[in-house]
Amino acid sequence: MEDKGGFKGFGMGMMKEMMQGMGGMQPMMEKCMEMGQQMAGAVTESASMASFATPEVRGLFEEWARAVEEEIVGLLKETGTSQPSEIAAKLKISEESTLFFIGKMAREKKIKITGIKL
Repeated sequence: MEDKGGFKGFGMGMMKEMMQGMGGMQPMMEKCMEMGQQMAGAVTESASMASFATPEVRGLFEEWARAVEEEIVGLLKETGTSQPSEIAAKLKISEESTLFFIGKMAREKKIKITGIKL
């Protein structure tokens, strides 16, 4: 495996090797890898910004995040199931932000992800 330096380089090299062996799954894996890169960048940027945020700013962000999660739960209670793009449109946030909240809420067992499609 090619050394690209650091943990991120190792992970990227491993993912590329896995994709090469998967043939028809390559486009899907590339999209997943791209999303992972974007999320890692966003987490790094958020951590950097958080170090400068005052307790008041952090509290306001946490309050907003809780409100977004409550809105997602409310939408899911109304519809039963929903696509991330539909949730994003209704909440007027990006699909990437919606995916962040969905993933976080699933890890916390607040919601259940029951399907993934190509």
